[in-house]
Amino acid sequence: MQNPIIRSWLITVLMMLSVAGAAQPPDTLTLAFCRQRAVEVYPLVKQRLLNQEISSVKNQNTDKNYLPQFTVNAKATYQSDVPTVPLEVPGVTIIPPDKSVYDFQLQLDQLIWDGGVTQEQKKLEQAELEISQQQIEVELYKVKERVNGLFYKILMYRKNREELEINRQKVADKLKEIRSGIKNGMLLQSNADVLQAQILEIDQGISQIDSDLSGIYSMMSELLLLQVNESTLLPLPDPVIDFSTYVNLRPEYLLLNLQQNKLELGKKLIATSYMPKFSGFAKLGYGKPGLNVLSTDFEPYYLVGIGLKWDIINWNQQKNRKKIIDFQKGIVDVQKEVFDKNLKIQIEEDLAQINKYKKLIEKDREIITLREKIAKTASSQLDNGVITSTQYLDELNKTTKARLNMEIHQIGLSLAKVNYLKTIGKF
Repeated sequence: MQNPIIRSWLITVLMMLSVAGAAQPPDTLTLAFCRQRAVEVYPLVKQRLLNQEISSVKNQNTDKNYLPQFTVNAKATYQSDVPTVPLEVPGVTIIPPDKSVYDFQLQLDQLIWDGGVTQEQKKLEQAELEISQQQIEVELYKVKERVNGLFYKILMYRKNREELEINRQKVADKLKEIRSGIKNGMLLQSNADVLQAQILEIDQGISQIDSDLSGIYSMMSELLLLQVNESTLLPLPDPVIDFSTYVNLRPEYLLLNLQQNKLELGKKLIATSYMPKFSGFAKLGYGKPGLNVLSTDFEPYYLVGIGLKWDIINWNQQKNRKKIIDFQKGIVDVQKEVFDKNLKIQIEEDLAQINKYKKLIEKDREIITLREKIAKTASSQLDNGVITSTQYLDELNKTTKARLNMEIHQIGLSLAKVNYLKTIGKF
Protein backbone atom coordinates (compact mmCIF):
# COMPACT_ATOMS: atom_id res chain seq x y z
CA MET A 1 0.00 0.00 0.00
CA GLN A 2 1.86 3.05 -1.27
CA ASN A 3 -0.61 5.85 -0.54
CA PRO A 4 0.48 7.52 2.72
CA ILE A 5 -2.96 9.13 3.17
CA ILE A 6 -4.67 5.73 3.15
CA ARG A 7 -2.06 4.34 5.54
CA SER A 8 -2.52 7.25 7.95
CA TRP A 9 -6.30 6.83 7.79
CA LEU A 10 -6.04 3.12 8.62
CA ILE A 11 -3.76 3.81 11.58
CA THR A 12 -6.20 6.40 12.90
CA VAL A 13 -9.08 3.93 12.63
CA LEU A 14 -7.08 1.22 14.41
CA MET A 15 -6.16 3.60 17.23
CA MET A 16 -9.82 4.61 17.59
CA LEU A 17 -10.82 0.96 17.80
CA SER A 18 -8.15 0.39 20.45
CA VAL A 19 -9.45 3.28 22.52
CA ALA A 20 -13.01 2.10 22.05
CA GLY A 21 -11.94 -1.26 23.45
CA ALA A 22 -11.18 0.46 26.75
CA ALA A 23 -14.90 0.52 27.51
CA GLN A 24 -14.87 -3.27 27.92
CA PRO A 25 -12.94 -4.12 31.12
CA PRO A 26 -11.29 -7.53 30.71
CA ASP A 27 -11.85 -10.27 33.26
CA THR A 28 -8.26 -11.53 33.22
CA LEU A 29 -5.03 -9.82 32.25
CA THR A 30 -1.81 -11.81 31.96
CA LEU A 31 1.52 -10.06 32.24
CA ALA A 32 2.38 -10.99 28.65
CA PHE A 33 -0.87 -9.46 27.41
CA CYS A 34 -0.33 -6.28 29.44
CA ARG A 35 3.15 -5.83 28.04
CA GLN A 36 2.00 -6.35 24.46
CA ARG A 37 -1.04 -4.14 24.89
CA ALA A 38 1.00 -1.30 26.41
CA VAL A 39 3.35 -1.37 23.42
CA GLU A 40 0.54 -1.48 20.85
CA VAL A 41 -1.24 1.60 22.21
CA TYR A 42 1.86 3.61 23.14
CA PRO A 43 2.02 6.75 20.95
CA LEU A 44 5.64 6.12 19.99
CA VAL A 45 4.68 3.16 17.77
CA LYS A 46 3.25 5.64 15.24
CA GLN A 47 6.80 6.80 14.60
CA ARG A 48 7.58 3.46 12.95
CA LEU A 49 5.41 4.35 9.98
CA LEU A 50 6.88 7.85 9.81
CA ASN A 51 10.39 6.37 9.74
CA GLN A 52 9.36 4.10 6.87
CA GLU A 53 7.87 7.02 4.97
CA ILE A 54 11.04 9.08 5.40
CA SER A 55 13.19 6.17 4.24
CA SER A 56 10.92 5.56 1.25
CA VAL A 57 11.18 9.18 0.13
CA LYS A 58 14.97 9.13 0.52
CA ASN A 59 15.18 5.99 -1.60
CA GLN A 60 13.00 7.58 -4.24
CA ASN A 61 15.43 10.48 -4.44
CA THR A 62 18.38 8.10 -4.60
CA ASP A 63 16.76 6.14 -7.44
CA LYS A 64 16.59 9.38 -9.42
CA ASN A 65 20.39 9.49 -9.64
CA TYR A 66 20.18 7.60 -12.94
CA LEU A 67 17.36 9.68 -14.38
CA PRO A 68 18.31 12.32 -16.97
CA GLN A 69 18.93 15.77 -15.52
CA PHE A 70 17.80 18.83 -17.47
CA THR A 71 19.22 22.28 -16.89
CA VAL A 72 18.64 25.63 -18.58
CA ASN A 73 21.46 28.16 -18.90
CA ALA A 74 21.21 31.66 -20.36
CA LYS A 75 23.63 34.54 -20.45
CA ALA A 76 24.18 37.91 -22.13
CA THR A 77 27.59 39.59 -21.92
CA TYR A 78 29.40 42.56 -23.38
CA GLN A 79 33.17 42.54 -23.65
CA SER A 80 35.55 45.41 -24.21
CA ASP A 81 37.46 43.75 -27.03
CA VAL A 82 37.17 40.88 -29.48
CA PRO A 83 39.67 38.91 -31.57
CA THR A 84 40.64 40.58 -34.89
CA VAL A 85 42.71 39.48 -37.87
CA PRO A 86 45.53 42.02 -38.49
CA LEU A 87 45.61 41.34 -42.24
CA GLU A 88 44.28 43.24 -45.21
CA VAL A 89 43.24 41.11 -48.13
CA PRO A 90 42.22 42.94 -51.30
CA GLY A 91 38.56 42.40 -52.08
CA VAL A 92 37.91 40.67 -48.78
CA THR A 93 36.35 42.31 -45.76
CA ILE A 94 36.84 40.51 -42.47
CA ILE A 95 34.07 41.47 -40.12
CA PRO A 96 35.09 41.20 -36.44
CA PRO A 97 32.67 39.46 -34.06
CA ASP A 98 30.28 41.51 -31.96
CA LYS A 99 31.35 42.60 -28.53
CA SER A 100 27.94 41.52 -27.24
CA VAL A 101 27.35 37.78 -26.74
CA TYR A 102 24.00 36.05 -26.19
CA ASP A 103 23.56 32.37 -25.37
CA PHE A 104 20.66 30.14 -24.36
CA GLN A 105 21.23 26.41 -23.61
CA LEU A 106 19.11 23.40 -22.75
CA GLN A 107 21.46 20.76 -21.33
CA LEU A 108 20.81 17.07 -20.73
CA ASP A 109 23.12 15.07 -18.40
CA GLN A 110 22.76 11.31 -18.12
CA LEU A 111 24.66 9.32 -15.51
CA ILE A 112 25.89 6.07 -17.02
CA TRP A 113 27.75 4.57 -14.05
CA ASP A 114 28.51 6.15 -10.69
CA GLY A 115 30.91 3.52 -9.39
CA GLY A 116 28.24 1.86 -7.22
CA VAL A 117 27.48 4.95 -5.09
CA THR A 118 23.70 4.75 -5.61
CA GLN A 119 23.53 1.10 -4.60
CA GLU A 120 25.59 1.69 -1.45
CA GLN A 121 23.53 4.77 -0.56
CA LYS A 122 20.37 2.63 -0.60
CA LYS A 123 22.01 0.01 1.61
CA LEU A 124 23.10 2.73 4.01
CA GLU A 125 19.60 4.18 4.07
CA GLN A 126 18.17 0.75 4.91
CA ALA A 127 20.68 0.48 7.77
CA GLU A 128 19.62 3.91 9.06
CA LEU A 129 15.96 2.84 8.93
CA GLU A 130 16.73 -0.30 10.94
CA ILE A 131 18.56 1.81 13.52
CA SER A 132 15.64 4.25 13.80
CA GLN A 133 13.19 1.38 14.27
CA GLN A 134 15.43 -0.33 16.82
CA GLN A 135 15.70 2.91 18.81
CA ILE A 136 11.93 2.76 19.12
CA GLU A 137 12.20 -0.83 20.37
CA VAL A 138 14.63 0.35 23.06
CA GLU A 139 12.11 2.91 24.29
CA LEU A 140 9.24 0.42 24.12
CA TYR A 141 11.27 -2.01 26.22
CA LYS A 142 11.24 0.62 28.97
CA VAL A 143 7.45 0.72 28.69
CA LYS A 144 7.38 -3.06 29.20
CA GLU A 145 9.57 -2.69 32.30
CA ARG A 146 7.13 -0.15 33.68
CA VAL A 147 4.25 -2.56 33.10
CA ASN A 148 6.21 -5.25 34.97
CA GLY A 149 6.60 -2.96 37.97
CA LEU A 150 2.93 -1.99 38.13
CA PHE A 151 1.74 -5.57 37.59
CA TYR A 152 3.77 -6.94 40.49
CA LYS A 153 2.90 -4.00 42.74
CA ILE A 154 -0.75 -4.88 42.28
CA LEU A 155 -0.05 -8.52 43.11
CA MET A 156 1.89 -7.54 46.26
CA TYR A 157 -0.77 -5.13 47.51
CA ARG A 158 -3.58 -7.57 46.76
CA LYS A 159 -1.86 -10.35 48.64
CA ASN A 160 -1.31 -8.09 51.64
CA ARG A 161 -4.97 -7.09 51.56
CA GLU A 162 -6.10 -10.69 51.25
CA GLU A 163 -4.09 -11.75 54.30
CA LEU A 164 -5.38 -8.77 56.28
CA GLU A 165 -8.97 -9.72 55.48
CA ILE A 166 -8.34 -13.32 56.51
CA ASN A 167 -6.77 -12.10 59.73
CA ARG A 168 -9.66 -9.70 60.36
CA GLN A 169 -12.20 -12.48 59.97
CA LYS A 170 -10.33 -14.66 62.45
CA VAL A 171 -10.14 -11.81 64.97
CA ALA A 172 -13.82 -11.02 64.45
CA ASP A 173 -14.78 -14.67 65.02
CA LYS A 174 -12.67 -14.81 68.14
CA LEU A 175 -14.24 -11.55 69.35
CA LYS A 176 -17.67 -13.17 69.19
CA GLU A 177 -16.43 -16.06 71.31
CA ILE A 178 -14.85 -13.67 73.82
CA ARG A 179 -18.03 -11.62 74.16
CA SER A 180 -19.92 -14.79 74.86
CA GLY A 181 -17.41 -15.58 77.60
CA ILE A 182 -17.76 -12.07 79.01
CA LYS A 183 -21.53 -12.48 79.26
CA ASN A 184 -21.03 -15.67 81.18
CA GLY A 185 -18.58 -13.93 83.52
CA MET A 186 -15.69 -16.14 82.46
CA LEU A 187 -13.57 -13.46 80.70
CA LEU A 188 -12.76 -9.80 81.23
CA GLN A 189 -13.97 -6.95 78.98
CA SER A 190 -10.35 -5.94 78.34
CA ASN A 191 -9.91 -9.07 76.21
CA ALA A 192 -12.68 -7.89 73.88
CA ASP A 193 -11.24 -4.36 73.77
CA VAL A 194 -7.87 -5.64 72.61
CA LEU A 195 -9.49 -7.63 69.80
CA GLN A 196 -11.68 -4.67 68.79
CA ALA A 197 -8.62 -2.41 68.58
CA GLN A 198 -6.90 -5.01 66.41
CA ILE A 199 -9.86 -5.02 64.02
CA LEU A 200 -9.70 -1.24 63.72
CA GLU A 201 -5.97 -1.37 62.95
CA ILE A 202 -6.58 -4.02 60.28
CA ASP A 203 -9.33 -1.88 58.74
CA GLN A 204 -6.92 1.04 58.69
CA GLY A 205 -4.30 -1.08 56.88
CA ILE A 206 -6.88 -2.28 54.33
CA SER A 207 -7.98 1.30 53.69
CA GLN A 208 -4.38 2.38 53.05
CA ILE A 209 -3.82 -0.51 50.64
CA ASP A 210 -7.04 0.32 48.77
CA SER A 211 -5.85 3.91 48.37
CA ASP A 212 -2.47 2.81 46.98
CA LEU A 213 -4.10 0.28 44.67
CA SER A 214 -6.45 2.93 43.28
CA GLY A 215 -3.48 4.96 42.05
CA ILE A 216 -1.78 1.92 40.54
CA TYR A 217 -5.00 0.85 38.79
CA SER A 218 -5.23 4.32 37.25
CA MET A 219 -1.64 4.18 35.98
CA MET A 220 -2.11 0.69 34.55
CA SER A 221 -5.39 1.70 32.90
CA GLU A 222 -3.69 4.66 31.23
CA LEU A 223 -0.82 2.50 29.98
CA LEU A 224 -3.12 -0.16 28.56
CA LEU A 225 -6.06 2.05 27.55
CA LEU A 226 -8.15 -0.58 29.32
CA GLN A 227 -10.10 -0.26 32.53
CA VAL A 228 -8.19 -2.10 35.28
CA ASN A 229 -9.77 -2.33 38.72
CA GLU A 230 -10.12 -4.56 41.76
CA SER A 231 -12.29 -7.04 39.84
CA THR A 232 -9.62 -7.60 37.16
CA LEU A 233 -7.85 -10.93 37.59
CA LEU A 234 -4.05 -10.83 37.34
CA PRO A 235 -2.66 -14.39 37.45
CA LEU A 236 0.81 -14.81 38.90
CA PRO A 237 3.25 -15.48 36.02
CA ASP A 238 5.29 -18.67 36.15
CA PRO A 239 7.87 -18.16 33.37
CA VAL A 240 10.00 -21.08 32.20
CA ILE A 241 13.73 -20.35 32.21
CA ASP A 242 16.45 -22.18 30.32
CA PHE A 243 19.66 -21.61 32.25
CA SER A 244 21.73 -23.80 29.92
CA THR A 245 22.17 -21.17 27.20
CA TYR A 246 22.80 -17.44 27.28
CA VAL A 247 22.10 -15.16 24.34
CA ASN A 248 22.05 -11.39 24.69
CA LEU A 249 18.81 -10.33 23.02
CA ARG A 250 18.47 -6.92 24.65
CA PRO A 251 17.23 -4.26 22.19
CA GLU A 252 20.06 -1.94 23.27
CA TYR A 253 22.62 -4.58 22.32
CA LEU A 254 20.92 -5.22 18.99
CA LEU A 255 21.00 -1.47 18.38
CA LEU A 256 24.77 -1.46 18.83
CA ASN A 257 25.06 -4.28 16.29
CA LEU A 258 23.03 -2.27 13.79
CA GLN A 259 25.24 0.77 14.37
CA GLN A 260 28.29 -1.35 13.59
CA ASN A 261 26.65 -2.57 10.38
CA LYS A 262 25.93 1.02 9.36
CA LEU A 263 29.57 1.99 9.91
CA GLU A 264 30.74 -0.93 7.76
CA LEU A 265 28.39 0.17 4.98
CA GLY A 266 29.77 3.67 5.37
CA LYS A 267 33.25 2.34 4.54
CA LYS A 268 31.92 0.75 1.37
CA LEU A 269 30.25 4.01 0.38
CA ILE A 270 33.56 5.84 0.82
CA ALA A 271 35.30 3.32 -1.44
CA THR A 272 32.68 3.67 -4.19
CA SER A 273 32.73 7.47 -3.99
CA TYR A 274 36.31 7.41 -5.34
CA MET A 275 35.51 5.09 -8.25
CA PRO A 276 35.46 6.49 -11.82
CA LYS A 277 32.12 7.86 -12.97
CA PHE A 278 30.85 7.90 -16.54
CA SER A 279 28.17 10.19 -17.88
CA GLY A 280 26.77 11.41 -21.15
CA PHE A 281 25.59 14.89 -22.04
CA ALA A 282 23.82 16.82 -24.81
CA LYS A 283 23.39 20.54 -25.29
CA LEU A 284 20.87 22.30 -27.49
CA GLY A 285 21.54 25.99 -27.78
CA TYR A 286 20.68 29.22 -29.53
CA GLY A 287 22.88 32.26 -29.44
CA LYS A 288 25.07 34.88 -31.07
CA PRO A 289 27.54 33.66 -31.93
CA GLY A 290 26.75 29.95 -32.09
CA LEU A 291 29.57 27.47 -32.43
CA ASN A 292 31.07 29.69 -35.11
CA VAL A 293 32.72 32.37 -32.98
CA LEU A 294 33.19 34.63 -36.01
CA SER A 295 29.49 34.73 -36.82
CA THR A 296 27.50 37.84 -36.00
CA ASP A 297 24.09 36.17 -36.39
CA PHE A 298 21.88 34.23 -33.97
CA GLU A 299 22.24 30.53 -34.74
CA PRO A 300 21.04 27.23 -33.26
CA TYR A 301 23.58 24.57 -32.31
CA TYR A 302 23.98 21.32 -30.44
CA LEU A 303 26.69 19.29 -28.71
CA VAL A 304 26.71 15.63 -27.60
CA GLY A 305 29.41 13.75 -25.78
CA ILE A 306 30.50 11.38 -23.03
CA GLY A 307 32.58 12.18 -19.98
CA LEU A 308 34.73 10.51 -17.34
CA LYS A 309 35.43 11.83 -13.86
CA TRP A 310 37.93 10.10 -11.60
CA ASP A 311 39.83 11.53 -8.69
CA ILE A 312 43.00 9.51 -9.17
CA ILE A 313 44.82 11.28 -6.34
CA ASN A 314 42.90 11.94 -3.12
CA TRP A 315 45.88 12.61 -0.88
CA ASN A 316 44.95 9.75 1.48
CA GLN A 317 41.52 11.28 2.18
CA GLN A 318 39.82 7.94 1.45
CA LYS A 319 42.22 6.09 3.71
CA ASN A 320 41.78 8.59 6.54
CA ARG A 321 37.98 8.55 6.27
CA LYS A 322 38.06 4.77 6.58
CA LYS A 323 40.36 5.07 9.59
CA ILE A 324 37.84 7.33 11.30
CA ILE A 325 35.11 4.75 10.74
CA ASP A 326 37.37 2.01 12.12
CA PHE A 327 37.87 4.10 15.26
CA GLN A 328 34.12 4.63 15.52
CA LYS A 329 33.58 0.87 15.20
CA GLY A 330 36.11 0.42 17.98
CA ILE A 331 34.07 2.73 20.20
CA VAL A 332 30.94 0.68 19.51
CA ASP A 333 32.91 -2.49 20.33
CA VAL A 334 33.82 -0.99 23.70
CA GLN A 335 30.18 -0.01 24.31
CA LYS A 336 29.08 -3.57 23.50
CA GLU A 337 31.70 -5.00 25.82
CA VAL A 338 30.65 -2.69 28.65
CA PHE A 339 26.97 -3.46 28.10
CA ASP A 340 27.59 -7.19 28.01
CA LYS A 341 29.73 -7.00 31.15
CA ASN A 342 27.07 -5.12 33.10
CA LEU A 343 24.46 -7.52 31.78
CA LYS A 344 26.35 -10.55 33.06
CA ILE A 345 26.69 -8.89 36.46
CA GLN A 346 22.93 -8.26 36.50
CA ILE A 347 22.30 -11.87 35.49
CA GLU A 348 24.28 -13.11 38.48
CA GLU A 349 22.16 -10.90 40.73
CA ASP A 350 18.94 -12.17 39.14
CA LEU A 351 20.02 -15.79 39.55
CA ALA A 352 20.92 -15.13 43.17
CA GLN A 353 17.44 -13.69 43.74
CA ILE A 354 15.81 -16.74 42.14
CA ASN A 355 17.77 -19.14 44.35
CA LYS A 356 17.09 -17.00 47.42
CA TYR A 357 13.33 -17.09 46.97
CA LYS A 358 13.33 -20.82 46.27
CA LYS A 359 15.07 -21.47 49.60
CA LEU A 360 12.83 -19.02 51.45
CA ILE A 361 9.69 -20.73 50.17
CA GLU A 362 10.97 -24.12 51.37
CA LYS A 363 11.42 -22.72 54.89
CA ASP A 364 8.11 -20.84 54.71
CA ARG A 365 6.18 -24.11 54.39
CA GLU A 366 7.80 -25.48 57.53
CA ILE A 367 7.24 -22.26 59.46
CA ILE A 368 3.57 -22.05 58.48
CA THR A 369 2.92 -25.61 59.64
CA LEU A 370 4.41 -24.83 63.06
CA ARG A 371 2.77 -21.41 63.38
CA GLU A 372 -0.70 -22.77 62.58
CA LYS A 373 -0.24 -25.43 65.26
CA ILE A 374 0.86 -22.80 67.78
CA ALA A 375 -2.03 -20.46 66.87
CA LYS A 376 -4.55 -23.27 67.26
CA THR A 377 -3.21 -24.00 70.73
CA ALA A 378 -3.29 -20.28 71.64
CA SER A 379 -6.93 -20.06 70.55
CA SER A 380 -7.86 -22.91 72.88
CA GLN A 381 -5.86 -21.36 75.71
CA LEU A 382 -7.65 -18.02 75.25
CA ASP A 383 -11.02 -19.77 75.40
CA ASN A 384 -10.00 -21.36 78.71
CA GLY A 385 -8.61 -18.12 80.14
CA VAL A 386 -5.04 -19.40 80.23
CA ILE A 387 -3.65 -16.52 78.12
CA THR A 388 -4.82 -13.00 77.34
CA SER A 389 -6.15 -11.66 74.04
CA THR A 390 -2.88 -9.82 73.50
CA GLN A 391 -0.94 -13.06 73.71
CA TYR A 392 -3.38 -14.75 71.35
CA LEU A 393 -3.16 -11.91 68.82
CA ASP A 394 0.60 -12.10 68.97
CA GLU A 395 0.52 -15.75 67.90
CA LEU A 396 -2.20 -15.10 65.33
CA ASN A 397 -0.22 -12.24 63.79
CA LYS A 398 2.86 -14.42 63.59
CA THR A 399 0.86 -17.05 61.73
CA THR A 400 -0.59 -14.46 59.37
CA LYS A 401 2.87 -13.01 58.80
CA ALA A 402 4.25 -16.46 58.01
CA ARG A 403 1.56 -17.10 55.39
CA LEU A 404 1.99 -13.62 53.97
CA ASN A 405 5.76 -14.11 53.80
CA MET A 406 5.34 -17.23 51.71
CA GLU A 407 2.88 -15.50 49.36
CA ILE A 408 5.22 -12.55 48.97
CA HIS A 409 8.19 -14.84 48.42
CA GLN A 410 6.26 -16.67 45.69
CA ILE A 411 5.51 -13.35 44.03
CA GLY A 412 9.17 -12.40 44.51
CA LEU A 413 10.29 -15.64 42.83
CA SER A 414 8.03 -14.95 39.86
CA LEU A 415 9.36 -11.38 39.62
CA ALA A 416 12.95 -12.60 39.87
CA LYS A 417 12.37 -14.96 36.94
CA VAL A 418 10.74 -12.18 34.90
CA ASN A 419 13.65 -9.87 35.74
CA TYR A 420 16.10 -12.51 34.53
CA LEU A 421 14.26 -12.87 31.23
CA LYS A 422 14.04 -9.09 30.98
CA THR A 423 17.77 -8.77 31.59
CA ILE A 424 18.68 -11.06 28.69
CA GLY A 425 15.97 -9.62 26.43
CA LYS A 426 13.70 -12.66 26.22
CA PHE A 427 10.69 -11.05 27.94
